[in-house]
Amino acid sequence: MTSEEDFARALRASADHAPEPPTELFALAAERRGRTRVRRRRTAGASTLALVAAAGCALTLLPDRSPATPAPAATPVGQTFMSDTLSSLMPAGGRVTDLSGTSPDDLQPGHTPMAWLDYDDGNGPARILLTIDRLPTPLNDGAAALQCPDTLTQPTATCRLTTRPDGSRLITTATAPRWDGDDRIWTVTYAAPDGRMVSATEIASGRPGHPAREQPPLAQERLLNVAASDSWRPAFAVLPASTVPPAAPVGGAAMLAALNAALPAGATFDPGTGAQDTPGRVHGTISLDGLTSRLVVSLEHNWQRGFPVDPSTRFRNLAFDKNVSRTPDGSLLFVNNVPLPGPGGTQGAEQIAGALLPDGTMVTAKIWTCGSDYQVTTVPPALSREQLVALITAPSWPHA
Repeated sequence: MTSEEDFARALRASADHAPEPPTELFALAAERRGRTRVRRRRTAGASTLALVAAAGCALTLLPDRSPATPAPAATPVGQTFMSDTLSSLMPAGGRVTDLSGTSPDDLQPGHTPMAWLDYDDGNGPARILLTIDRLPTPLNDGAAALQCPDTLTQPTATCRLTTRPDGSRLITTATAPRWDGDDRIWTVTYAAPDGRMVSATEIASGRPGHPAREQPPLAQERLLNVAASDSWRPAFAVLPASTVPPAAPVGGAAMLAALNAALPAGATFDPGTGAQDTPGRVHGTISLDGLTSRLVVSLEHNWQRGFPVDPSTRFRNLAFDKNVSRTPDGSLLFVNNVPLPGPGGTQGAEQIAGALLPDGTMVTAKIWTCGSDYQVTTVPPALSREQLVALITAPSWPHA
């Protein structure tokens, strides 16, 4: 497996653990753009150029090439800053490999800085993935990034939400393998009172008959130190704070009522027996015409309002841009099919759809047909693409 493929696997694992579909899509977008950069480097046919470009430096000249105009110098907060900072926060005595990072300059406006590496403490490696973002302030329970992963998508061994004395928020999560040889994932998300948010994830890979290590190389307290380190402060210079406070959280009853009003004729939705107590999110089982699937819908009013990057730009980045269409009423929307790995090399698929409505309401939905033990099958979902689009653009959502 190449390092690019391994990173893609790590991103997908991290996305599986994400608290809401938009975060998942950021990871998938980063994966796609990472693969694009790899293809371009291979086309160029020069590993030296690839290394220099990855460091954010100006292109050096190959001996058989004529002089070219130097590329602009890297900004202080770029790929090198992200990768070097993450490496510097690793415990001494371990081995760091496959170190890299991204920044808004080498992706597109609206993307957030990332860094990743493999760290081996002598008992086997784990992929460390770190992402940086801004949340609107004051922090509240409606922030999707400050919620536990959805239990329909990922078996969660532990999830703890803490408000610390200084007003910062902390989420620590650990997942359980879904099958023999599945990965284990540990995540710490730290949000400062001023909206600075850093999320650090460890992913230990397993394979059939050889389960992933039960404890990560970095204990969660050490992972918290990585996420909460002041070393990341310079990165937020490229992520100015929002000027608009967050919208009030949408409760479970309002979410369920809006979803029932948006269902196509003949469809039924079973929310299950557990409490729907995650603000801005509802999940359950949807059935229509003899097909049954799992469905998770998330909602956020005034999505990304008040940030320097226009919400529509960030929305297009979520959907890889070319997949975005505009409805007659001005809504932006996308539907992406996402392949997901399963045990023994099997592969299923889920659909992720998003709509940015004219009033600034963001609605996302994830639908998949579930087999045993959290496995995703290739059976078509209960809703067609057209029905899924109609659901997320329904007029009930802005009023929830």
